[in-house]
Amino acid sequence: MATSPEMLCYLCPPPFQQFLEIVTNMKFDEEPNYSKLISLFHNSIDFNSSIRPIQIDGAIKLGQKRGRALFELEDGEQLRKKLRLGSPASQWITVYSSRNPMKQRYHYNVIDSRLQQHVEKGKEDGLYISCVASSLNLWAIVMDAGTGFTSQVYELSPIFLHKEWIMEQWEKNYYITSVAGACNGSALVDHFS
Repeated sequence: MATSPEMLCYLCPPPFQQFLEIVTNMKFDEEPNYSKLISLFHNSIDFNSSIRPIQIDGAIKLGQKRGRALFELEDGEQLRKKLRLGSPASQWITVYSSRNPMKQRYHYNVIDSRLQQHVEKGKEDGLYISCVASSLNLWAIVMDAGTGFTSQVYELSPIFLHKEWIMEQWEKNYYITSVAGACNGSALVDHFS
């Protein structure tokens, strides 16, 4: 609080200093004028129709509107199905649940060829996959003893969601517990019984 807005925002564009001055001069119970605060940055940020202010948990953030595009076929007709546009997620969320103490293990930055080794070692120790994720063609798996599963099968497939294999497992009373896809198009599907 002892540092002036001029000093804090010395290397920032002017709207940052203006924003800071407005916010620090507000009364404790004063409702922020979000429109005014957002408008400070309109000239600093290249706003277009796909970027818009959104409110998440009471905080105003800039979000990208995901659009849909119509594509033309060779004969000039438009494709009836709209394709979703947008960029892939660049953030992760980790969720913890409170449970009784149990044995749990996680592996991350696992390449395809090492995945089976980690899963089989976990099975030997009575652990089953409870969660799976992928980033940049590397896998992260969480295995634990608290799943309640009696057996588990999984497939690392070069195609995303190998439908025939999934249907075969359903016929054997195995049900999907987690799915993840890699950038290279492969997928890991995990079933339990």
